[in-house]
Amino acid sequence: MATNTQQNTFFWLRNFLILGQVLLWVMASMVWNINYPSKVLVLTGFYFAMNVFSWMFRSDFTDRQIFINLLIDVTELSFFFYLTGGASNPFTWFLIVPIIFSATVLAQKYTWIITFYSILSYTLLIKFFKPVSMSMSGMAGMNHNMDHSTSFGQHLVGMWLGFIVLSVLISWVISGLMKNIRRKEKLLLQANAKQAENEKLLALATLATGSAHELGTPLATINIIVKELLGDNSIEKHHKMLKIMESQIYRCKESLTQITASTGTTQAISGLVVTVNELLGKVQTRIIDPDSQKIQLNTNHKNDDKLHVDKTLVQALVNIVNNALESQASEVTISTEANKNKLILLIADNGEGLNRDFASKRTSEKEFGMGLGLFLAKTTIERFLGTIEILKTDKKGTKLQIELPLIEHE
Repeated sequence: MATNTQQNTFFWLRNFLILGQVLLWVMASMVWNINYPSKVLVLTGFYFAMNVFSWMFRSDFTDRQIFINLLIDVTELSFFFYLTGGASNPFTWFLIVPIIFSATVLAQKYTWIITFYSILSYTLLIKFFKPVSMSMSGMAGMNHNMDHSTSFGQHLVGMWLGFIVLSVLISWVISGLMKNIRRKEKLLLQANAKQAENEKLLALATLATGSAHELGTPLATINIIVKELLGDNSIEKHHKMLKIMESQIYRCKESLTQITASTGTTQAISGLVVTVNELLGKVQTRIIDPDSQKIQLNTNHKNDDKLHVDKTLVQALVNIVNNALESQASEVTISTEANKNKLILLIADNGEGLNRDFASKRTSEKEFGMGLGLFLAKTTIERFLGTIEILKTDKKGTKLQIELPLIEHE
């Protein structure tokens, strides 16, 4: 799709060609005493009218529309030079202008078509053209120059070969240059997106660390109150619920301690080296319902397969399994497979399904959900040089594939 800048360039580029044609007609008549036919000005007038009409009713040009317009430009120039002496006209290099514009804007395939079409037009102009006549004042001395016809023929061939070489070089160099620029722009956009994710993670880490310190005081206060209530025998019937509350407080304190110790400092390379079975064990002990009968485990890996992990990777996998358990699923299947030094984890459930664009998911339907679990899981897995992909998601369930690098066996 052409931008406004490109459309403006295209409009003024055509005006340049139109102005050049008018000046050529004026100079031919007044300076060189060459009689160009009146059809030349009629052709140029139609070309100008078409350019103005296109500008007045312009819209967003597609690449195909620009390509068609450039073909029209080459055709108009070809007819102009056909009426003004063909390839002997020293301004046939005008045909190279559409090639330059195409090479800077369009895909390489379009540029090559424009290039070959221009070369074909130039070649035909050597054979087919309307000869121009000179006024009598310009005929003096013509007979003395007839012996230079052979040199003039060589001049035509040289101009023709030069045009071909220049056209091919421009198409090759500029198209390659624009291709590299587009590739670098794409890489730059990806780098900016990655930087934005890293900045978000840094902000989350900073907030998490600060929140962990701030929540320590109210948790300690609640813990003191719970202990005092446990020592009150008058409410002994509530002691069971208070003990559950106390265990949850300790669990919160443990989680906050881990956040304070690891947030912002954990590196994938400094994690533990564990077997796949140990990793699965760590995940199972930390999910919301460790003894759930919903979870089915299918393993197809060696017992000595090992990989680098840390607390963040374990938590990422826990978040994914928890999402599966909370999606109203009656069964969650975790399958493992080792393939070419990669661990492939398949997590499938028969729940309500998942939004495919899980990486950009920011909201949660859970009462106390923050909607960041999946985003952080994806980022953490990628930090360990792994990938996560949704293979299936609909009302019949979700299937995720996670790949993590294994440590090569010695």
